[in-house]
Amino acid sequence: MEYIAYFLLAFVFSTLFGIAGLGSSLVLIPVLNFSGVDFVFAKAIGLFVNGVTTVSVTVKNIQTKVLSIKDVLPYLVLSVVFALFGAQATLLVPQYVVKLLFFLFILLSIVMMFAHLWQKHTQKRASKIVQSGLIASVAFVGGLLGVGGGAVYLPLFMLLGIDTHESISLTSLLIPFVSFSGFFAYTAIVQIDWMLLGVVGVAALFGGIVAQAVTKKITNERILKIFIAFLLIFAGAGMIVKEMV
Repeated sequence: MEYIAYFLLAFVFSTLFGIAGLGSSLVLIPVLNFSGVDFVFAKAIGLFVNGVTTVSVTVKNIQTKVLSIKDVLPYLVLSVVFALFGAQATLLVPQYVVKLLFFLFILLSIVMMFAHLWQKHTQKRASKIVQSGLIASVAFVGGLLGVGGGAVYLPLFMLLGIDTHESISLTSLLIPFVSFSGFFAYTAIVQIDWMLLGVVGVAALFGGIVAQAVTKKITNERILKIFIAFLLIFAGAGMIVKEMV
């Protein structure tokens, strides 16, 4: 029964967040931790789910040559390396600090989520050094917190002057590399319940498929994102409260 409950939670959240174009790890990690799953393992699950739900889009972008592998290879290497550093850093940073940073990241993601709805493009494209610094920083945070960082990558790329189509493609390409590299680092840090990981992974995969099927039927993206914002704040606050009591 416990695995069924986790399956349903992962499926519902993956569907809901997939419709909004967000990674469900932002809500899955605090919810799983609140329900009794070890926080570090919950982060590993979050990274695995992010990787599973975005890898198909990445493969499609590579096949259609939306992005040149040669051009983005340095970014991919940076993502992998700094996600590994971030995952290893979880051994050095106290858990309550990581949870507080996770809640702050939720708030940042919410701000960036709504900035994406209204922002205008920057005319001048940022230098590759600035882009690389951004990618490395978000990958490190992603590894530390167990999130893919897509909610932050996409609007920041657009603010840096990268056009919408390329920003979406670059984000979808980076997330699996950040997610899976961080996840494999966590397998050496925490004991993995492979059954739970598989159940949540399959649920997230199905949730992503359903989300793709119904996304075009959603007419009011703003209302959905407002609901998700409240859900994220509630889940994150619950995780913090549990840590304090």
